[in-house]
Amino acid sequence: MRFDMMPVATEKQILEVEEAARNVWHNYYKDVFSTEQIDYMLEKFQSREAMKKQMSDGYIYYMILVDQQLAGYMCVLVQSNYLFLSRLYIKAEYRRQGLAKKTISHLDAIFIKPELGFTHIKKIRLRVERSNSFAINVYEHLGFRKIRSEDTDIGGGYVCKEYIMERPIPSAEQGDTYGK
Repeated sequence: MRFDMMPVATEKQILEVEEAARNVWHNYYKDVFSTEQIDYMLEKFQSREAMKKQMSDGYIYYMILVDQQLAGYMCVLVQSNYLFLSRLYIKAEYRRQGLAKKTISHLDAIFIKPELGFTHIKKIRLRVERSNSFAINVYEHLGFRKIRSEDTDIGGGYVCKEYIMERPIPSAEQGDTYGK
């Protein structure tokens, strides 16, 4: 299995991620949210227009590739002292193959290189739906810890009830520290 990460830069890539989001979210969130809420969230956060706006605001999307096939995607935003992992989604047929770990390792590798100028970034932070026990377990296995709960009004009469989780980015000397 050949793993790659490719920054999303073209209209074609944005459309591929938009299509993957529709597939993944309807499959993954069917037991968490209503179909109406999933559709609302996709339009608000993962439509082509929403992604273009996010990218113009500094969000960076990556395609997660396995043997040159789109297996999932992620999105990050550099904050003042942490990296916000806004999205990390793996298609159903690629789950349980270690892709989340490889993706987080990729982020660590980027943010421990002083020559890239990210020495102020010391941790990765994310939000996860509190009822999403599968994702919470994956993130905890990868070294993330819950730091607080938040309820976020996302409009349309919908509220997301989330945990904020974070983990340190290991220094170059520490190397991979997941699950240890």
